[in-house]
Amino acid sequence: MPADTSLPQSTKHLKCLCEQDKQAQSIRPVVVRARTRACLEPWVIGLITFISLIVLAVCIGLIVHYVRYNQRTTYNYYSTLSFTSDKLYGEFGKEASENFTEMSQKIESMVKNAFHKSSLRQAFVKSHIIKFSQKEHGVLAHMLLTFRFPSTEDPETVNKIIQRVLHEKLQDAVGPHKLNPEFVKIKKINKTETDNFLNNCCGTRRNRTIRQSFRIVGGTEVQEGEWPWQASLQWDGIHRCGATLIHDTWLVSAAHCFRTYKDPARWTASFGVKIEPPKMKQSLRRIIVHEKYKYPSHDYDISVAELSSPVSYTNAVHRICLPDASREFHPGDEMFVTGFGALQNDGSSQNQLWQVQVDLIDTKICNEHKVYNKAITPRMLCAGSLKGNRDACQGDSGGPLVSPDARDIWYLAGIVSWGDECGQPNKPGVYARVTAFRDWISSKTGV
Repeated sequence: MPADTSLPQSTKHLKCLCEQDKQAQSIRPVVVRARTRACLEPWVIGLITFISLIVLAVCIGLIVHYVRYNQRTTYNYYSTLSFTSDKLYGEFGKEASENFTEMSQKIESMVKNAFHKSSLRQAFVKSHIIKFSQKEHGVLAHMLLTFRFPSTEDPETVNKIIQRVLHEKLQDAVGPHKLNPEFVKIKKINKTETDNFLNNCCGTRRNRTIRQSFRIVGGTEVQEGEWPWQASLQWDGIHRCGATLIHDTWLVSAAHCFRTYKDPARWTASFGVKIEPPKMKQSLRRIIVHEKYKYPSHDYDISVAELSSPVSYTNAVHRICLPDASREFHPGDEMFVTGFGALQNDGSSQNQLWQVQVDLIDTKICNEHKVYNKAITPRMLCAGSLKGNRDACQGDSGGPLVSPDARDIWYLAGIVSWGDECGQPNKPGVYARVTAFRDWISSKTGV
């Protein structure tokens, strides 16, 4: 039987596919795609570059114009306004009195309304009465005006606009006193002159970055200029108590600070937010302790100390305002206490000044059995928190408890006196009530 020479079925199939592929290649053309690079004409490239530069230049110009237009320059002016009043000058001429504040508020409000009804509405910042003086048939209000104009404005034009607005808008001003716009005088002053005027006013603050803190114990450090009336009293160079500048030669502090250490020659007062290095330093000439202060009682815990020479007022060092004896501080009023004292009970004093916001507490509450059980006299006030954690501490004694009025001028409400430990629940800080001693302070210092 002859051998089977036929191919396997799978091999036959592959052979068939190969033959079909060869036939397809013979009838299918091979297409070769060539890559071509598009080239722009030189004049097109030049045109695109030129347009791009123009767009860039326009953008830069708009940015520069926007920046220049929105950059504003502060303009300060010293102005005097003449007016007549149904009140005698003696009723409001005394700086920091309630009548002074009331009269200043009314005039500042009239001036603000005048500018807000004019083209200078956006530029006007504030007006600030610095003093009043008598003149024949009337009174002069001495005032600072602050504006912010685009830096492109012409100063001479600005001056004329301000003068015109004051003359025109104050004609129709309504108030308890009659302004005489024809006697308005205005003079542009620089920043140094403005600072000097403000620093010679009591109770002004140049740096007002108030930050919430829980207590001086672990609280918030103070920046330069925030509380410029704070002083550190040092015995032989060591901090013992705080004090408050009320005049260029007078401090007010607590009586118990001088119970043991009485020789003024060994005391010094430093100013600034750091004890070392101080902003300035003065020795004491004399110390006057209230005649009715008798240790161990906390009552009448107040003293005044005279500096050996006057301090020069600066942004960082100047005086606080003293309130009228009739002034009342109320629970809910904004209050701060500051000091170099300990950060915890029985701790050591600090080189850096600290601050804490406290609440004024009603005397009836403070005299409750669970608080101080009738120990609070009419010459004391309580401030802090009944929950604890917000308080002064050792080394803060004699320092200021302060509160602002409606014009943001700060007044001395209390003097750090005593308390049970630091920041304990139901044991707020107790302060000498300054209004109760206003006449005594005046009799000893003339302030």
